[in-house]
Amino acid sequence: MVSFKPIPKNLLIHEVSYISPEKEGDGSIGGNTDQEPKIIKRVRFNPNHKLIKKPGNVESFTTGVLFIDAVNSTPFISPAEGGTILFKGRKLKVLECKEAYTDQAEVHHLEVMLQ
Repeated sequence: MVSFKPIPKNLLIHEVSYISPEKEGDGSIGGNTDQEPKIIKRVRFNPNHKLIKKPGNVESFTTGVLFIDAVNSTPFISPAEGGTILFKGRKLKVLECKEAYTDQAEVHHLEVMLQ
């Protein structure tokens, strides 16, 4: 049985901050306060301009793909659609987050499409 290794640390050369999407409040004061950026270390950003189609015939162009490794990226979190990634002074919107599997039952890495 082949076992795939994590993405090597020497390829995970970037660090980003993630801000989760705003939640609709329940009307209470201070109901939407979870907007603290979370720093994710040892990730990789690859510029990639690509057209993706979403349900409802919505088309979006990506700016790049963020790779988050299940073993070497810390913390290993799955950015939610509509969230924001801060990378080198740029604000990038999370269009979608895809889980990538190998021969194991666990997620190997995440591929986050950014705009």
